[in-house]
Amino acid sequence: RERIAARKKAYRQENREERLEYQKAYQEENKERIAARKKAHRQENRVMYQERVAKWRAMKRQAIPKFLKDCRLEKQRLLLTYRLRYAMTKATGILHHVDHMWPLSGGGPHWSGNLQVITAKENLSKGAKVCPDIKATVKESLENARQRYQVQEIRMEV
Repeated sequence: RERIAARKKAYRQENREERLEYQKAYQEENKERIAARKKAHRQENRVMYQERVAKWRAMKRQAIPKFLKDCRLEKQRLLLTYRLRYAMTKATGILHHVDHMWPLSGGGPHWSGNLQVITAKENLSKGAKVCPDIKATVKESLENARQRYQVQEIRMEV
């Protein structure tokens, strides 16, 4: 296996220019086919793409709590929230959004405990408003999550 992998690697390095030319020509000749395949993939994996866009926006605003950036459980919770939104939209025929109860634009965290699934109409009418009680509850819940996460890290080290 290692010899085969080494031969393949050497071949790719020796023929880099020719491979790039071939790829460029293929992409030029098959633009429509490639575009159709990409579109089908996006439609089949819509939830994953929506979660990725939300994560990108949150990272742009640096809204993901530092202690959760690499947490697999949190990533799974976020993905499940977006899947729930998709399922609710599909089941009811009414467009639903994943809403940040404490909006990112107001300094809220991109965290599963700050998300809710509501109808698009409700979300758009809500805008970036936040009730002080909700903001306080989210802050308190996030601090509790931070403490639980730290306890789990300590247990894992022992």
